[in-house]
Amino acid sequence: MLLAVNVFLLLVFLFSYYQGYFHSDSSVRNLLAQEMHDSGSFFPPDWNYVNKDLMVVFPHLIVWGLLFFFDNSYTLFAVAGVITALLILGSVWWFTSLLGDVSWQRILSLAVLAGGISITFAEDMFGQAAYGVLLALTCLLMVLGWRSMTSMRNQRLVWWVLLFGLVTLVTWSNPQRAAASYLLPLYCGLAAYLWGERWKERMLAMSPVLAITVAGFVAGFGISLWSLDHVNNNAGAGAARWLDFNGMARNALQTLHGLMGLLGALPVANGDVISRSGIYAALRLVAGLVVLMLIGRRVVLLCSSRAPQMRFVGGVVAGLALCFVFLQITTTVPDMDNPLVSARYLTPALVLGLVVLFCSPLKHASWLEATLIIGLGVLLASNSVVSINPNSLVNPGWKNPQREAMIDELKTMGLHYGYASYWNAGALTVLGRNEVKVRQILIPKGLPLPMRHLSSDNWYEPEAWAGETFLLLTDAEVAAVDWGALTRYAGQPVREAKVQGMRVFVFKDNLSANLPGWSVRLHGPHHIRAMPNGMKTVGHWLDAESALQTRKDESGYLQFGPYMQLGRGHYRASFDVSGKAESAAQIVATVDVVAAGGGQVLGALPVMANGQSEYAIDFSLKQPVQNLELRVTSNGAGEVIYKGVTLSPIP
Repeated sequence: MLLAVNVFLLLVFLFSYYQGYFHSDSSVRNLLAQEMHDSGSFFPPDWNYVNKDLMVVFPHLIVWGLLFFFDNSYTLFAVAGVITALLILGSVWWFTSLLGDVSWQRILSLAVLAGGISITFAEDMFGQAAYGVLLALTCLLMVLGWRSMTSMRNQRLVWWVLLFGLVTLVTWSNPQRAAASYLLPLYCGLAAYLWGERWKERMLAMSPVLAITVAGFVAGFGISLWSLDHVNNNAGAGAARWLDFNGMARNALQTLHGLMGLLGALPVANGDVISRSGIYAALRLVAGLVVLMLIGRRVVLLCSSRAPQMRFVGGVVAGLALCFVFLQITTTVPDMDNPLVSARYLTPALVLGLVVLFCSPLKHASWLEATLIIGLGVLLASNSVVSINPNSLVNPGWKNPQREAMIDELKTMGLHYGYASYWNAGALTVLGRNEVKVRQILIPKGLPLPMRHLSSDNWYEPEAWAGETFLLLTDAEVAAVDWGALTRYAGQPVREAKVQGMRVFVFKDNLSANLPGWSVRLHGPHHIRAMPNGMKTVGHWLDAESALQTRKDESGYLQFGPYMQLGRGHYRASFDVSGKAESAAQIVATVDVVAAGGGQVLGALPVMANGQSEYAIDFSLKQPVQNLELRVTSNGAGEVIYKGVTLSPIP
């Protein structure tokens, strides 16, 4: 009964309450599906993937299928979410079969999972669902690995094929994740399975699994490399770095903080202690600590069990947990400024820990231990049916009427295409049923630039929209804009408004047609003018000449950026720059065209002090480049005057 109630509340959560929490990371499900549908390609050529994650297996595939019959909307997100949630629960149910056939315990573990446990847990598992999908794939791969070793010999070929296919698929999607989240736990489980007497017999059964998974990883890795050569991939977070001891100690405490948050065991700060909600919070706090201790004890018991099947499960859970706890504590992988958000990396391991706690047979447990485990299970499973619980899936705190009102106001103003920061862009597009499209931007040096992170290049092309466009900005973002430079390129806003605490600036044309660094396709000459507050480190503004000047002994960049993407083709960069010095043969500056932060030099020329004012660099691109820069660097040997640069396609 509790499982049925929780599944129903989960449906209500996805269709209604989560809509208020829905954010731009979640919206990628719909946005990528729309690009796939519009381009007719599984890997849309204009989409920007991040960190080599091709998202081959992700809920956007469900939305993609629905788009052939329905318009894009939050409803499609919710439908895909329900299907994904059922697949997650089904995969966990299959995994629980490895722990025995006590049905009521298996049902209890699913009721705990479907109840949501906490706001953070529900978001990771069923909302955005990224870690729910990861959990489902982990469960499937572990069961396939076990069946490949223990099924009847005449059936093993089928399991081997399925195992090879799944390993290939998850590795194709993301080799790094496949190694850490799937293969490492599997191999830890196999090591525990092998341990003990008569290991040689088990080694014979295990050998094909090792060979198949290695072959699947190699095949998937090769396909992934080939696929990445044919898509746009942007670097996201930097590579992991080791922390010093103090950093590790801090992360260890914050890791416990995150785990307690996932378990819904953190009372609301400044909440009343002597009250119904306060007593319930105390119960959840104590329960969270006890659950973590019991999970650790249960995993140790499984790893030391005489039954190979129990050792396999214990090894899987221990391997997954230790891997990510180690990374969480010792490296820069998590952003511990927000330990609750960073705890998402631990969500799959925590779920498997809860599964082994509530599904392990209790027939040999003491009366006290059995009562304690059942009581903890019921407490967590009732998460969403307790009205005073702020972590309930149907808590009114999930609602966000302000954002829905913002969409309505933008429609009333006749606005349909605009730009905003990442967290205010994609979610509004999906919630607005694509009637209001808001594309994500950055404001790095006073001028808006496309944020090519889980976005499509065609969003930022002039032909994406004809007519008025708008900027939707917070007060801090308004202060970050160089309005003088912006109006030189795009003109003055034709009107302004305040919408739900944010500022709206409306321009008569599409901003992408006028601002530098937006389009990756050069339809004609692209001009970047010298600006008094442009992308530079040195230079005095000469208003009469609309130019930047450096004097003798002043060295640095008169121009860098605009960090634009540029596709394959032949191009010419024409720099309007001149120099003066005591000798006409003196080199006073350098102009160059570079990418990858200067690591890839596409062309360079010295600027002489001979009065020449135009320097042209021709270059060709066989592959698209990211972060293209057109730079003017003064060396301090003389006076340099810089007016601008023009990038043009060469037929």
